[in-house]
Amino acid sequence: MREKIGIIVNRLVYGFTFAFLYQIVIGIATSLLSLPLTGNIQDLISGVELIDSQEGPWLVAWWIISTIIITVMALMIIRYKKYISPYKGEQNIEVPPKITVVTAIIIGALISFLFFLLDSAIGLVAKAGTATDVQAIYEAAVVGNFVPLGISIIFSIVAGFIVVGVASKTSKVKEITKDFGLQDITKISHILNKTKTQKVSLVDTIGQSPGALIHVGEQRVENVRIDMMEYDSQEIIEKNDVKIEDCLESKDKPNVSWINVIGIHDPKIIEAFGNSFEIHPLHQANIMNTELRPSIEVSDNYIMVMLKMPHYIDETGKLELEQISIIIAKDHVVTFQEIEADFFDQIRKRIRNKTGTIRNQKSDYLAYAIIDAIIDSYFLVIEKIGDITEELEDELMHNPTAETMQTIQTLKRRMISLRKSIWPAREIIDFLGRDSTTLISDNTRTYLRDVYNHVIQVMDTIEGLRDVIGGMLDTYLSSVSNRMNEVMKTLTIIAAIFIPITFIAGIYGTNFVYVPELQWEYSYFAMLTAMGIITGIMLLWFKRKKWL
Repeated sequence: MREKIGIIVNRLVYGFTFAFLYQIVIGIATSLLSLPLTGNIQDLISGVELIDSQEGPWLVAWWIISTIIITVMALMIIRYKKYISPYKGEQNIEVPPKITVVTAIIIGALISFLFFLLDSAIGLVAKAGTATDVQAIYEAAVVGNFVPLGISIIFSIVAGFIVVGVASKTSKVKEITKDFGLQDITKISHILNKTKTQKVSLVDTIGQSPGALIHVGEQRVENVRIDMMEYDSQEIIEKNDVKIEDCLESKDKPNVSWINVIGIHDPKIIEAFGNSFEIHPLHQANIMNTELRPSIEVSDNYIMVMLKMPHYIDETGKLELEQISIIIAKDHVVTFQEIEADFFDQIRKRIRNKTGTIRNQKSDYLAYAIIDAIIDSYFLVIEKIGDITEELEDELMHNPTAETMQTIQTLKRRMISLRKSIWPAREIIDFLGRDSTTLISDNTRTYLRDVYNHVIQVMDTIEGLRDVIGGMLDTYLSSVSNRMNEVMKTLTIIAAIFIPITFIAGIYGTNFVYVPELQWEYSYFAMLTAMGIITGIMLLWFKRKKWL
């Protein structure tokens, strides 16, 4: 509580200092330029509106200059904040010693725009005509009206947060605008995308020392959360969002402890667990690498199992594979997940309600239950893909389109991903069921053999769906070819019907002076009758040949 109050007081001081200094700058600029300046993005808007007048270009030029002044003031306040901060316990903020003009304009424009929004928001709440300068605050306070003072305090606090928040992103903006030129435009989207998703690939780990804790993959949660369940046959203790110290204390207790870590991007947390549970540094690094294939590592004190858990997103139709790392020790199981969503709720429910024998078993049985839930999650995803496949088969027979082809290709890629993730799982579970380690009891090995059968069933189903989807591609090409043949057949029949008719019309459209039939009174009707008879005979012949 003391820290939060101290930070708010600091923001009040930063905001007040910034507003005081900038008001002095605005006053000087207003006096020199003889223009009605606001000190925020409104100056740019007014300049654009009055661009054809004499004041317009000056307002636009002033706004560009003011953004640079705003950036300089903000960075100076943040860099030397230790001299004006009442609360000294706040963490320092890194500010680059040198930035480009483009960076300064971007930072100043952001602060200017946010100040404009802040002024607009306060204008909706404060009464019209309420002034917040020093003289107005003093005159209002004398008569017992502290509204201007309150508005000024709120403005300064929010302004302080704006200054600190934007200034702290200067390094990132500098990274985007460093040596900015036309040749760097193509790099901007890559940098912004990396900033947004926090995604690191295996390429970024080249040359790193073995066991370096680098998160490879996309950061899917903002903050790491740790849940813990401790149980035996008599009692259960369940805690959510606990501190890492509480989890480390549980490893020496005789009951079974299940520690579930949601989020694997923080190397400090992975290292703390690794050092406490004596996990090899290479295995700690593997936990943070989401692009590795499923594997198993066995040591004297623990077994480490890495599997992939599929998630099918109904809203987008996207298939995501989440890496689950499981540390199996004598009296505890530690699981590391990328996201909060999982298929372990039934296991938690069985532990809470004391259903079955799970409360009477050791940690190896809990690990079996988790592995079984991961394997069973494939059935749910395969079922949804199977439903999509059935719909596609009907569409292929009736009205295949270009979107149908795209969907087939997407399904093929999904089946390849599922196959790559489930194939190593067969070796892992077979190894657990046969290895002589003392961490897995003979009773649990019996259950693991059942999981092995589930894996084989999943693999068979995936292979079957792959064959069906592969056949659907051939069916699509055949269907498109058949449709084209039908169109060509129809056009050919129409052309064949019109050939003799066109021949007759061509004869009587010649330019000879003497054509006997033209002098006959009924020749036109006779020609139409002949054309109709020829057309009818040809249609009957086509139908007899089953071309129609």
